[in-house]
Amino acid sequence: MKADEVSMQGGGYYNENCSLQELAIDKSLELLSPIQGQGSSTVLADYGCSEGKNSIRLLSKYLARVPSISSATLVFNDTPFNNFSSLAATIDANLDQLSLDGKLAINSLLAPRSYFQQILPDGFVDAGFNFTALHWLQHMPDASSNASTLSAAAHKDLVAFLSARYKEIRPKGTLTLCIPIHDDIGIAPILQCLETTVRNLYSTYQADPSVLAQTPLYFRTMDEILAAFDAAEGKWHVKKRTVIPILHPSWSPVISESGSSAIKSSACDRYADAVTGMAIAASSQVLIEDLKSQAEQKDRLVDSAFPDKATFLDDLFRHCKEEFLRTHCQDKVGFTYALLELERV
Repeated sequence: MKADEVSMQGGGYYNENCSLQELAIDKSLELLSPIQGQGSSTVLADYGCSEGKNSIRLLSKYLARVPSISSATLVFNDTPFNNFSSLAATIDANLDQLSLDGKLAINSLLAPRSYFQQILPDGFVDAGFNFTALHWLQHMPDASSNASTLSAAAHKDLVAFLSARYKEIRPKGTLTLCIPIHDDIGIAPILQCLETTVRNLYSTYQADPSVLAQTPLYFRTMDEILAAFDAAEGKWHVKKRTVIPILHPSWSPVISESGSSAIKSSACDRYADAVTGMAIAASSQVLIEDLKSQAEQKDRLVDSAFPDKATFLDDLFRHCKEEFLRTHCQDKVGFTYALLELERV
């Protein structure tokens, strides 16, 4: 499986388990600069939109801040392996929200291509966005990868992303990035539980735990991000940059209280439900693709959805949640974000 074939879990699963990413959108929009007039129409592009729930939230809230427009073209981009059927259904179901209850004429475009390449015409976009996506690398790490090689790959990826967006975004247009970075608040506790769960379920499903170790994820530091802008040689003006630590919205202070109570138990259960769902939405597809590949190599009859997918996901969720409740429930799960508002020179 190639890195650009990695996708979030479709069929509505990601839409139902992306509340942390949703909170990042809300907090980021509060910090962006006031929007200047852009004429009667605007073009917005969300790079890395997945199934679209958070794209709808992002773009509709942004459009509400743009003065004096009557129409908007909205570009929804992700890799060709994204669930575009679910994305299209999400857009269709939320046209009223996107059009601000009919105030705007909306044209929606789907762009199924890796955003590490140019995907739109030169100077086409007024404002571009990438939220909770650039921590995914373009290439899968191998067994010999270390922190240095992953950092170099992440640098190359971000430079490629910025170069492609420089072509697509008009002069004085903007690009807003919200990138999960390496810091104290992160997702390591739930990822550890997921890896343990896959090992424990090996006798049942033969899912290879090492596949998770090869997931193309890398959490940059802010210095590593800024080094990519330096490599862009003056093509972008950094209007604003800040670091935003965000706990998963299901976290409650009662979880860290000593002792036990029905209230604490209920809070822990909700928290474990939410963070487990988030981890599986983001990481389970690589396991499913590995299982499908194993089945095909053994000449077993499989369909495109993998016959045991639903059962596998249910078991993975249940056991991972139990592992999190047992070993990590008092640990804080979330993302620390680097928020950057850029202007195209």
